[in-house]
Amino acid sequence: MPKVIETTFRVRYAETDASGVVYHANYLVWFELGRGEWFWQQGRDYHRDVEARGLNWPVVEVSARYLAPARYGDLVTVRTWLKEIQSRAFIIEYEVINAETRQVLCRGWTKHLNVDNQWRVVTIPQDLRALMETETS
Repeated sequence: MPKVIETTFRVRYAETDASGVVYHANYLVWFELGRGEWFWQQGRDYHRDVEARGLNWPVVEVSARYLAPARYGDLVTVRTWLKEIQSRAFIIEYEVINAETRQVLCRGWTKHLNVDNQWRVVTIPQDLRALMETETS
């Protein structure tokens, strides 16, 4: 079972559209928030553990399925986990829920490539891969 990291926050007014519903693109920002917390809450530092080694993990694909609206003031939780790791890429999945009602608002995933400083796709180093793989067991 993968390790699931939960990040909870209140919807800000700036995240809503004229109808008072969270604008769809903000879910992608929330995915990034969840991804960052997935890394931080496990005692890791993206700069130290990835960038300082001359690597980057750009998002190359994204999917989001919207199931119910979030509104200003709602308390939401982003659940984040590592779905799959390959030799040069990995997929992280997300579930955004209303923290009070537990209703699922959105489900999605992001695919990341491991690239070097020249933006060439390279194999994920074995020690970094092992670190990530421990989170799927």
